[in-house]
Amino acid sequence: MKRILALILGLGLGIGLIGVLPLSADEDKDEREKYPFYPSLLNTTSGKPVKSGEFESPEVCRECHAEIYDQWKGSMHSNAWNDPVFQALWRLGNKETGGLTEKLCAGCHTAIGTISEEILQKDEKGDYKISEIAKHGVQCDVCHSVKAATYKDAKGLEPHNATLLIDPGDVKYGPFKDAKSPHHETSYSELHTKAEFCANCHHVFHPLSGFPIERTYDEWKNSVYQQNGIVCQDCHMATVEDAMEVARTLKKVLRPGKAANEGPERSHIYSHYFVGGNVTIPALLGYNKHADMAKKRLQSAAKVEIIAPAEMKTGQLGTVKVKITNVGAGHNLPTSLTEVRQMWLEVLICDKDGNKILHTGWLDKDHNIEPEATIYNTPGVDKDGHQTVKPWEVARFEYDNTIRPKGSATEVYSFVVPSTQKGPIQIKATLCYRSYPQAVANLLLGKDAPVLPIVDMAAASGSIKVN
Repeated sequence: MKRILALILGLGLGIGLIGVLPLSADEDKDEREKYPFYPSLLNTTSGKPVKSGEFESPEVCRECHAEIYDQWKGSMHSNAWNDPVFQALWRLGNKETGGLTEKLCAGCHTAIGTISEEILQKDEKGDYKISEIAKHGVQCDVCHSVKAATYKDAKGLEPHNATLLIDPGDVKYGPFKDAKSPHHETSYSELHTKAEFCANCHHVFHPLSGFPIERTYDEWKNSVYQQNGIVCQDCHMATVEDAMEVARTLKKVLRPGKAANEGPERSHIYSHYFVGGNVTIPALLGYNKHADMAKKRLQSAAKVEIIAPAEMKTGQLGTVKVKITNVGAGHNLPTSLTEVRQMWLEVLICDKDGNKILHTGWLDKDHNIEPEATIYNTPGVDKDGHQTVKPWEVARFEYDNTIRPKGSATEVYSFVVPSTQKGPIQIKATLCYRSYPQAVANLLLGKDAPVLPIVDMAAASGSIKVN
C-alpha cells in the first residue's frame, strides 16, 4: 500500500513540478537563438562567447580573500569539473546523445569552459582542451560575475538549467552594499542572497521533455524552511554546527567575520565550504576535511526511531516499526539525482546470542543492496518504461520514495518469535547512505572504481522481552 501511495504522490509531484514544458519545433528554434549555449541557458551580457582570459583565477582572488579561498578549495564546487564520476557520466551522455548533453551539463560544471566554447575543442585523443581557469569548476569569478537571473525570459517561471547572465569584467557582484576593493569594482546583488541564485544549477529539467530531473529547489520551495525565510545559503554556506541549529530552530544563525583579509568586521560572513552530502569525491581527490564535513552533515540530517512492543510470546507473529524523520535537510532526503542516490534501511533483529531472526538492507559480495531492502529514492524509467540511471534517458519516475523536509516515513517489519527463543530480542536499525550504487561507479570508472564509502546517517536500537 505504501508503494502505491508513493507512486500516486510521485506522479502528482512530478506534474506539479514541471515549470518547463516540452518545446515545439518553433519554440525550440527560438530558445536556440535566444541562448547561444543552448541547451544550457547561460548567457553573457554581450550575448556572445567570451574568452576564458576575461576571468580572474581563484588564486588571484586568494590574495585578498585567503580564508574564503581555503574553504572553497576542495569543495564540490571547486571540483565540479574534476569530479571523475561527472566526467565519465558526461562523456557517456555526450556519446549516446550525439553531443546534446554537452553544453547542458557543462553549463554548471564549467561555466567558463561553456561560454568560452572551450568545451567544444578536443585533441587527437578526444580529450577536452579547456584552459586551466575553466577547470576550476564553480569558482569565485563565475558566481561573482553573475549580474542577473534570466529565468523569467525563458520558457518557465522558475530558475533552471543555468538561467544566469554572466558579466565578466572588473565589476564583482556580491551581498554587501558598501563593499570596496583596491583590485576591482563592486556592485550589490540581492540575487546572491536568495535561493533562486542556487536554483539555477540545482533545478534541472530535461530540455526536450521538460521533465524535472533534479528538483532540489522545488523541494525547498514547498517546505517549512521557505515558509520561515530560510534559504540555501543559510545551511550550505554555514558551518555544519550552524546548519544544524538553523534546522532545529528555523532561524538564521549569524557568524561574524571578514570577507577580505583587510576588510571590515561584518555581522555575518557566508562560509564557502558549500557542504553537502558528497563524501565520495572529496575523499577520492584527497580533500579529507571536506569529506569529513559532508559525513557530519549527513549524520545531522535524519533521526531513526524504533517502535516495538515491550513484550512478545514465543511462536507469536510480531511487528516492529522503524520511523525515519528528515530533521536536518531543507529539501527531500535524498535529493539531487534521486534516481541514483541510495539512502536505505538496514534492520537486524536477532536473539541474545546474535542469531538472526530478520535481516534486511545488507550488501552482497559485489556491494549491491539486497533486493528486499527499503530504499529511499525515485527510480527513473525511460520512455519505454525500463529502469535507467542515465539522466538523459529519464522520462519519468516510477514513484517518489524520498522524505520531505520535517517529514517522516515508517516501515513495518514482521517476524515470528522462535519457539526456542530465550532472553530478549535485540533490534538495530541503521539509515545508510551513498551517493550512487556501486554498480554505477563500476560502470563509469571501470577497473579503477573504488569501493564507495557508506555513511551511517543515524541508528537506533532496542529490545523486546520474550515471555
